[in-house]
Amino acid sequence: MLEDLSPLIAATAQWLTSAYPAAGGALDSALCEMQARQAVTVAAWLRYPTPMDAALVGMSGPGGSARLDWITGAEGDDPDAYAWRTWVDEVVASWAACLLTDPELADRAVAALAEGGHAVGAPIEFRRLLAPDE
Repeated sequence: MLEDLSPLIAATAQWLTSAYPAAGGALDSALCEMQARQAVTVAAWLRYPTPMDAALVGMSGPGGSARLDWITGAEGDDPDAYAWRTWVDEVVASWAACLLTDPELADRAVAALAEGGHAVGAPIEFRRLLAPDE
């Protein structure tokens, strides 16, 4: 199941980290990427809770980053040079941004995953999302 949403998770996390880069050096960038990937994973699992949902988004595609690029002012990029942007999910990116800015919401979202099918039986932690370093 994790592989079904992996292109969407990777592309949306890449979009978030490129739209809102870390302010520090290489370590800060790596930590920012890890935190964004965890937020996007939680958001994607909540948005596509069943294997059927994941299969449908895999067939139809998530919509791409065109609208998000327009909103953030990054619309001048060559779309042929950034094919990964077609796998960005606007709703997942928005939900992930909310999770990154509201620790209580992130706690509730991760708790909701425990009831769903994605994390059942897997020892998955979202420490970077739930308890990031200062």
